[in-house]
Amino acid sequence: MKASLFSFVAAAALFATTAVSAAPLDRDHDRDLRRLSPRERARYEQAQRTQARYEQAQRERARQQAIERARYEQAQRRYDRGPARPYGR
Repeated sequence: MKASLFSFVAAAALFATTAVSAAPLDRDHDRDLRRLSPRERARYEQAQRTQARYEQAQRERARQQAIERARYEQAQRRYDRGPARPYGR
């Protein structure tokens, strides 16, 4: 009884590990360009281009904000330091 239970558990573990190791986890077979129809492929490529434009615009906004933040901080440092020669002296 124990031997058959142990062999069943071992077979189930072997089956599970084999199935996991055989499954390609990093591939997206639904988006394989060789399997898409021309219309689906065009739609997929358009979505990729749209995503790339969005990411480029986001990077440009972040760059512009960094420039503006640096300009603001520089102005704050100048303001905190005060004028080079105070008036009246």
